[in-house]
Formats: sequence, structure tokens, C-alpha cells
Amino acid sequence: MKEENVTFRYRMSDRDVFYGGGVVNGARSITLANDAANRLMAKVFQNTGHCVEVKKVRLYDPCFAGDYMEFIARVKKMEGNRAVIEVRSFKIIEVPENPLYPSSIDVLSKPPLSTVVQFVYESY
Repeated sequence: MKEENVTFRYRMSDRDVFYGGGVVNGARSITLANDAANRLMAKVFQNTGHCVEVKKVRLYDPCFAGDYMEFIARVKKMEGNRAVIEVRSFKIIEVPENPLYPSSIDVLSKPPLSTVVQFVYESY
């Protein structure tokens, strides 16, 4: 089987903020990782199936309102109608600490790993 993957980007907004200082709740990253896994399931199995297990959740670098996140989902293992999907998110753009302009951003040359989640999905 050739390696299948899905990539999408999302900008964290003020409505994603959960904590003081503009910090986004880690659950938001996990929800977006699940969205990436669903898209990958649709690509591989032509249906979204359903998640039967979450094997691993690791939160590394926090997200803030205004950060652009990139979610990359890939099939790690397939057995019959079950697939282990790993989703990694990276912070690719962040808002500077003291921006010159309200729209200022910093594109990160080495995007830090933010989240790793492994899901087990079953196809219908």
C-alpha cells in the first residue's frame, strides 16, 4: 500500500482561546486532529468510519490565538477494515510578541511540533 496522507491548515482564533493570555485549549488541537483523521479515512476507505480508540495523545508546544497550525494525518498501519492513523500538528506561523502592526505574523523556519495523536478507526 502506498503511503496515504492528508494535510490541512487552520488558524486558531479568539473563539478557540480557553485560558488567559490567549492560550488555546489542547482539546481544540485534538478535535482538529480528529478532523484530519476523518478526511484521511474518507480518502482511503471512501467513508469516514468511526473512531474506536485513541491510542496516544501528546501535547508539546502550546497554541495561541492567531497561530497557524498545520495538521498532517497519515495511515500508520492497516489491518482489514481497521486503520491506525497518526496526526501531527506543527505551528507554522505565529503572532509576534510585540507586533508592529495588528496583522503582523512570523513565519517559522523550523515549525515546532505541537500535538501528536493516534486514532484507531474502523471502516463501515
